[in-house]
Amino acid sequence: MENLKNSMNYAPPAIMRSKKRYLIYALVGFVFGIIDWFYLNWFPEAVGNIFGETIIVVPIIIFLNYSIWLVPIIPVVYFESKYFEKIRFPIIAGIFTWCFALLGYYVYYFILFLLGKLPHLEGLSVFAEKNESFWVDYWQMFRRIILNQLIEWIPIAFVGGVLIAVIVHWFVKRRKNSVL
Repeated sequence: MENLKNSMNYAPPAIMRSKKRYLIYALVGFVFGIIDWFYLNWFPEAVGNIFGETIIVVPIIIFLNYSIWLVPIIPVVYFESKYFEKIRFPIIAGIFTWCFALLGYYVYYFILFLLGKLPHLEGLSVFAEKNESFWVDYWQMFRRIILNQLIEWIPIAFVGGVLIAVIVHWFVKRRKNSVL
């Protein structure tokens, strides 16, 4: 039994010992945030095509809209939990990943806003003709649809990052202990 226990305490791969892994988590989160824009445009139509106009479509869309955010965080906190005993590492990684996912999402949102590519806000393109109230209107819309929403979602990323990390860490450690 002691041999089995010692064999399970192997050294983590070099990337897991490096603080550079957080750059990977940031990149994963940031890229996911951008991809989520395309997912949000695609999946309601796909779900509607599959289920038609039934009452089940709306709950499915809501579920898929929020559950997709588990895609970047679960592998990250799983690997952190697998290689580190302390729960703080998966928690930090989870928060970090989700915050960068939000950052990627809202940076892409800002680029669309900047270029006037958002529906009903085409006139706010910085490359279009500007009237005297353009920058006032632009700042008000920027604050309302980008800055305020980002500020609203950051605490959710913190709380959600902690909760998901704790749950995954618990499952990984429980599974690891049951093998012993």
